[in-house]
Amino acid sequence: MTPWQRAAADDAALMNDFQRICAFGGRLSGTGQDVAAMDWVVSRLREIGPEVRVMSVPYDGWRSVAATLTLLGNAPVELDCVPLLRSASTALAGLEGTILDLGAGRSEDFERAGDAVRGKIVLVRHEYPFAQTHMHRRRKYDLAVKYGAAAFLIANATPGAGPLSGSSGRPRDGAGIPAAYIDHEGALALSAQPNAQVQLTIVGEEVRDALAPVGILDLPGGRDSRIVISAHLDGHDLGTSALDNATGVAVALAAARILAPHVGPDTPGLRVCFFTAEEWALAGSARYLADMAPLEREALKLNINLDTVAGDDSLCALISEYPALAEIVDRTAKEAGVPVSHWLPFMPNSDHANFAKHGIPALRLVAGFDKPQSRVQHILSRQDLPEIIRESELRNALAVTCAMAAVSLGMSDGALSALTQGATCPRV
Repeated sequence: MTPWQRAAADDAALMNDFQRICAFGGRLSGTGQDVAAMDWVVSRLREIGPEVRVMSVPYDGWRSVAATLTLLGNAPVELDCVPLLRSASTALAGLEGTILDLGAGRSEDFERAGDAVRGKIVLVRHEYPFAQTHMHRRRKYDLAVKYGAAAFLIANATPGAGPLSGSSGRPRDGAGIPAAYIDHEGALALSAQPNAQVQLTIVGEEVRDALAPVGILDLPGGRDSRIVISAHLDGHDLGTSALDNATGVAVALAAARILAPHVGPDTPGLRVCFFTAEEWALAGSARYLADMAPLEREALKLNINLDTVAGDDSLCALISEYPALAEIVDRTAKEAGVPVSHWLPFMPNSDHANFAKHGIPALRLVAGFDKPQSRVQHILSRQDLPEIIRESELRNALAVTCAMAAVSLGMSDGALSALTQGATCPRV
């Protein structure tokens, strides 16, 4: 057992923290569960160090009022549906239209259909999000808008798992179309009937002046530079957002406890950030970084983002087109005694993306990369519950996080700045 594995094994609070976070519920931003959970997290941070602050950043709030989907015919059938966050609304009487099944709903599927998309209610399929070939739901939604669809339905590809939850990415008062997740069985019912007719009703309300809390612990070192460990606390109201992201929050809290004695006069400082409104197109961290003073932002030398770090016994670092991070990951895996792969292409699927786009070397640690049959497949679903998480996976993620942060804390500012060499990540 390596020293970091031993430190991870000895953290007695890890699993209690994980269960406590899940007990707040799904923690969807705007429900109050996210704020209650943040209050608890901040109280935990104050047990680690005195420099704790909570700030609030604005985001485009929204709430669902009503959502129904009916397959029309001689015997209408009600189908299970969940509106995408920030979906455009239909008229109160609903929207009737014809289903156009575009299969996976990739670019080539829309190109092949062409003008046939216009005015139709497009049906596409959700893809396992942590894979080399993944296409995000928002890109499919954007294609539906571009090609003139009247509405957008995206189906869970897993039988018996219900619909999923996620964001459309539509900005406040922005153009868009009604959009909802449906389950696998609903998609089968729609695709079984040529030119199936449905009635979709989605009623949503803009929430003006919505604020997303950000909890921050600063452990000052001997230099102005900072290593940042981050995790998002918010989730969805299906399940309890155990995978996504009680796992990351619990590991970040434990890492802060373990690493605090390793921050000193010869090291950079360590900052631990807990974001909300991540599930709203990464809005919380985007605003946090955009509003930051340039000199403070320049002091951030590396972001280690923890998001869905259990659910499988494999870990991967998504290194955001910062190739120099590959060496850090390889060294970390050796020192932690836990295998960690890395994936270079930029994947804008968590808060690390906003750090990377500001020129800050950033990675996301994630479990189950390219393993669609892993328990990670339950992300965004009603099955995202604490019982699918194994303690050994959380402790391995904790050992890796501590080793990675310790390696970074031991680097000079010059060496940390060199992590940007060869970076091709898109910038804000």
